[in-house]
Amino acid sequence: MNRVALHQSTVHPMSPVDLVEIARRAGLDAIGLRVAATAEAHEWWSHGIGSPMLSALVDALLESRVTVLDIGRVELGPELRSVDFAHPYVRVLELGTRLGAQFVTARAGTGDPAELFPLLAELAGRYRLRPLLTVVPGTPVDSVGRALELIGGTSGGIVLDVDPRRDPAELEESVVELGDRLGYVRILASALEELPEATPGLLATLPPHIPIAIGADEPGHLDSDQVARATALRRTVDAMLRHPRAGATV
Repeated sequence: MNRVALHQSTVHPMSPVDLVEIARRAGLDAIGLRVAATAEAHEWWSHGIGSPMLSALVDALLESRVTVLDIGRVELGPELRSVDFAHPYVRVLELGTRLGAQFVTARAGTGDPAELFPLLAELAGRYRLRPLLTVVPGTPVDSVGRALELIGGTSGGIVLDVDPRRDPAELEESVVELGDRLGYVRILASALEELPEATPGLLATLPPHIPIAIGADEPGHLDSDQVARATALRRTVDAMLRHPRAGATV
């Protein structure tokens, strides 16, 4: 069964513990966390695994049975050429391991991603995390094709952004072509809320081990009625996961 996660970006500037509570009440399986590259992340995680937030978050996760899908974000910069425990990328990896995350996300930064992503993949492997490269327009990783070139020969994968209005057959073809290089599918909360109704069967052929993450390009999209709106988002994704022939009588 596909895990459905709510990313921290959707409820900015709420705390990670608050995010867990929203996910639990909305019936979501998992969360996505940002522990570096933002001011709020520095506030909560500036002491890395020594941050008070860690123990509070672990307690919340255990009590709620919510899991951590991914943790981020690592900017692909020259600091990856050496292991520097004072740099935020090590904080991301250490916290990811402590919180039981499956993935660590990365995006193009100030260095050459062709050199630096393999370095991150090797480091992430030591922490039992799988690195996923995100596609961001206007960066050196601006297409799925380019991302696939960069992760070749590594343990890494990609995050696939999906427009919920996309034709299900086209998405199915993309998923088949990506194979095990697909980490998870991301759908924007804003796009889901704009739909007049769920696209029937859009995600129905997604392999059950591939998670779906609900995210936001503009932080804080769920700025009110978070639990009710997150519940509605989860129901929309559930409808997209249901095959049109499911429950049909013969």
